[in-house]
Amino acid sequence: KLHALHQADVPSHPVGRAPTAQSPLDPTFSVPPLPPKPNISRVCGCPSWSPSASMLVSGMPIQAQAGAMPGRIGFPMVTAMPQATMAPAGGVGPGNNNNNNGVSELTIAVLVPGEAIAKVIGKSGAGLRQVRETSGCRVNVEQAGETRDAARRVELVGMPQNVGVGAGLVLTAAFSGSMQATVEITVMVPDRCTGGVIGKGGENLKRVRGLTGARIQVEREAVTNTATNEQERILKVIGEPMAIGNGLCLALGGVMMGAGGQPRVDGGSAPVVPGTAAVAAAMAPKQEVQPMGDNPENVQIHIVIPGKVTGAIVGKQGAAIKSLSEQAGCRLSVSTRTVQGMRPPDRRVMAVGTFSQVCAAEQLVHNAVTQAEAGSEDATNSFTTIFWIPKEYSGAIIGKSGATLGQIRESTQVKVHFGKEEVRMMRPCTIVGPIANVIQAQSMVWNLLSVEMQNHGPAKRPPGSEPQPELESSKLLVPARSAGSVIGKAGSGLCKIREDHGVKIDMLQQAQAPHWTEDRVVILQGAAQNRQAAMCAVLQAAYQGDENNVNLKMLVSGQGAGALIGIKGGTLKQIREQTGLSTQVEKEPIMGERLVTCTGPMRGVLTVVGLIMNILSQPNKSGNNDGA
Repeated sequence: KLHALHQADVPSHPVGRAPTAQSPLDPTFSVPPLPPKPNISRVCGCPSWSPSASMLVSGMPIQAQAGAMPGRIGFPMVTAMPQATMAPAGGVGPGNNNNNNGVSELTIAVLVPGEAIAKVIGKSGAGLRQVRETSGCRVNVEQAGETRDAARRVELVGMPQNVGVGAGLVLTAAFSGSMQATVEITVMVPDRCTGGVIGKGGENLKRVRGLTGARIQVEREAVTNTATNEQERILKVIGEPMAIGNGLCLALGGVMMGAGGQPRVDGGSAPVVPGTAAVAAAMAPKQEVQPMGDNPENVQIHIVIPGKVTGAIVGKQGAAIKSLSEQAGCRLSVSTRTVQGMRPPDRRVMAVGTFSQVCAAEQLVHNAVTQAEAGSEDATNSFTTIFWIPKEYSGAIIGKSGATLGQIRESTQVKVHFGKEEVRMMRPCTIVGPIANVIQAQSMVWNLLSVEMQNHGPAKRPPGSEPQPELESSKLLVPARSAGSVIGKAGSGLCKIREDHGVKIDMLQQAQAPHWTEDRVVILQGAAQNRQAAMCAVLQAAYQGDENNVNLKMLVSGQGAGALIGIKGGTLKQIREQTGLSTQVEKEPIMGERLVTCTGPMRGVLTVVGLIMNILSQPNKSGNNDGA
């Protein structure tokens, strides 16, 4: 039995205190719980003994052995040993009968889909280096075979907590950008670990699932690794990438950490695997802030949702989030679960697209959350988004001494906080309030951004994101009651117009253009002839079944309106004479734009559209963007 430890044996660290490591991933040996002895602090000259203390000698863990040390009667022998981790019940660490004669390191293999292996390796191996440095384990990737799409073995060698963290990082990289929050993967572990993984009566598997949410199924028969001739067992694991890593850590014997960095043996409700806090800090920004793509007009807004409704937002195999993405016309994905605590209250739906597309996505997500929380006592009352602002435009949003942010708060009655951190050359602007107010505040931010981009050019993008030439645009109003016919089921109508006519098409939400109470604004971008064809398609969809009573409404700039009217109204008169339809240009601008209207049968109205587009596309007539 361990009675005492002489102070001279551990000169650099008092007994009962874990040394301060440079990295939270440095594993230490935890002394197993033993009956405490009275007055041990007087013997050691240090604070009272902690049965879960970690000790190091010259940077290496020490192992206390029963028996007397020569010249020091009554004190145990202390010897330096390779780094090892004490496993909890059912684990495979030292001190457990399932660890195959005390071997502390182990090798596991994660089977990564062939199409995702490049994400894991990274450019010039940068991804693998990050996994090695962050997790502290060795990483080897199997050479590609004849079938490039076949799954590849990614082997992780190290202590249980290290390979667990490494597995989480590998899977997070492999499935980054995927719409699936939950994945199913295959892991190969040494056959000798099987008993510890399962636990008595499956107790350890239940524990892993309860603490991390990851489900592990162990195959009955062992298989032989043809490269090493060692026996391996196949694990089928289902969960979120980082949750799978945490689950593997616990299943293989990693120590859970509680308050103060001390090992936990109580199975608390919110354990943290050693080192995963550092992993979260290192990986979260790159995971959660998505690449912006090539379109300089793209924005990125994160929608915060309660963690409990994530399943309803994602859907089975990502079906729900995919449908929302198609309806909004932008890219949507759901953030991985935060590592600390493993079951955080909130998650993020990350939306990347044009501003109008992202606003549409926000409304759709909000509706889905409201429906999922129906009848819940703790339903969400406010809407929280994070608008990522290019760093070079941050000053324009903040204003002198925060004056611009203050105006946004006062005008929209929302909470606004502009973060100092920078990720992918962007800074976060968090907006909280009722959804209509939040979108209104976002619109003000977007207007400021648009002005800055016009004055100073598109925002700088990270390397690899080259801006595209600015596209000309036109705006069309359609009756709100007909919006569904234009959008189509799951966005199929808008998608067809995009593909058939080679344009970008967006339909604004009502809250984005509240001054048009009975209409929805459709924005078309592309070449003039493409926009004209797309306008015809929009009108045909909006007035299907009512082709004899089509009401054309177009928005043009003041310069575009002047071109349409002509000298003393001559151009408008020509349009009326050629089509037999009365075409009007409203005198008063609305939000800086003039409304052009025409009512009549479909064929005549489409002819008017062609004449208007022809006039606006002529040089020195419409100015930039057709004035619309």
